[in-house]
Amino acid sequence: MKLKNYIPALIIAAAPAFTTCGKKVTPKIPQLADDPKLQTILVDTFSRKMSDMNKVVEYNKLLKQYGKSNENYVVIDKKNCKSLVLNPDGDTLQICDVALGKHIGDKRGGGYMVKGAKLAAYTTPGEFTIVKEGGKAGSSNERLYGQKLLMLGGEHTQKAYQKSQILALHRIPKSPMGKLRANVLQNKTIKDNRVSFGCVNYLVETYDKMRSLIKGISTKVYILPEEKGNSLQLEKQADGTYKFFQSKYRYESMEK
Repeated sequence: MKLKNYIPALIIAAAPAFTTCGKKVTPKIPQLADDPKLQTILVDTFSRKMSDMNKVVEYNKLLKQYGKSNENYVVIDKKNCKSLVLNPDGDTLQICDVALGKHIGDKRGGGYMVKGAKLAAYTTPGEFTIVKEGGKAGSSNERLYGQKLLMLGGEHTQKAYQKSQILALHRIPKSPMGKLRANVLQNKTIKDNRVSFGCVNYLVETYDKMRSLIKGISTKVYILPEEKGNSLQLEKQADGTYKFFQSKYRYESMEK
């Protein structure tokens, strides 16, 4: 299934090769940072003419075009409690219901095991990377979830939160809590899907399918904002790469 491309057509006149002092000059090959589609996404980041989903899809198409990435990735649509796996061309390979943080909104602090602080249950939006498969064989995590968690690295791990907080994709737990979460994922409404401490919970079969479609460690996970007026912003980093951040709540690493 193809996601509709909302970016307007951009027509660029090709610059022919020409000679100077008898030497042939090759036209400049555009780089990712110079690509007109990227500039459109950067502009729409602030004008909000383009949906967050389409920003992510079009950006990943550019990454493939310029040889920067050719991996499938995950998008978590908080408003609709959906998880999608897409390939670099924007084709949807899987879409399924998930359980998300019980606190509605985009504030930081989502995840389990917040030590010395009030427990927050937000599924924090932004761009994340799967950095670890947590839960060794025989560990409490493996016994609880039946398989390793896919732990996310990103803005939620900054400063005071970095050693005390876990945000992950995982199966529903094997516990009475897990039975509740299984029930809400199997009914036909999403109003009761907000039951976790912030992690993204899948039914066993949908988790296993998702896991089979992605690389695992290094896979990108994009969590879309749900609050009105909030959006993903694509920002250039010091190393020349780009990354999505949510616009409404800034984190310690980004604050002046």
